Amino acid sequence: MYKNKRILALIPARGGSKGIPYKNIKILCKKPLISWTIGLLKEIPEIDKTVVSTDDLNISIVSQFFGADVIERPGDISADYSQPIDAVLHTITVLKERNETYDIILYLQPTSPLRSKEDIYDCLDLLIDNKERYTSAATFTEADTNPVQAWKMEGSTPTTYLEGANPFLPRQKLPRAYQLAGSVYAFFTDTLKDKSVHFLGDRPGGIIIPNERAVDIDDEADFRVAEHLLERRISESYL
Repeated sequence: MYKNKRILALIPARGGSKGIPYKNIKILCKKPLISWTIGLLKEIPEIDKTVVSTDDLNISIVSQFFGADVIERPGDISADYSQPIDAVLHTITVLKERNETYDIILYLQPTSPLRSKEDIYDCLDLLIDNKERYTSAATFTEADTNPVQAWKMEGSTPTTYLEGANPFLPRQKLPRAYQLAGSVYAFFTDTLKDKSVHFLGDRPGGIIIPNERAVDIDDEADFRVAEHLLERRISESYL
């Protein structure tokens, strides 16, 4: 428990991946990708349970080898069009049938192996201690593209997303813009409903993390970036 709250860590890991085959168990710095997330959670004793939600036998075997429990996810919520909330609601239902309930769920994508323990604790603290009555807390990082500089295309005609925006403003004059990092989500279980479309709720809170801890692996280029950053982190830990 953490601050009198039972904590479930949920790692979603589908077998299908178009960008990188078997991405979630691809070897990253001598270990399967998903094991970096499982291993980090082992370093946080306040986590009551770590569960991997997967539709794939190989991912299930690897996850259990590294110490996570596994919940088999049905195929109809494991397709490309499935939403994260589908896996969350399914996991809650399965655990309730086992008479297991949790106050807070940590949703940790295995494709974000560079998150830190501090990122997790910061989200939990913001969610539990705040006076704003947040329903969730998530990591954010500086946006890859500032919305002032974003365009949309109608046929061959480009127009700025923000009406009247000047996309040539120097960086120093642009408003700060952020995007979801995707590395840590924490939310109260009782805020979710059967018809919820996401798990942020109506009062999300956020913490800002550096871009290097927000790397989300989607393709081979992302994988190489993550590999380089992780190798550097490992080498620095031995200094």
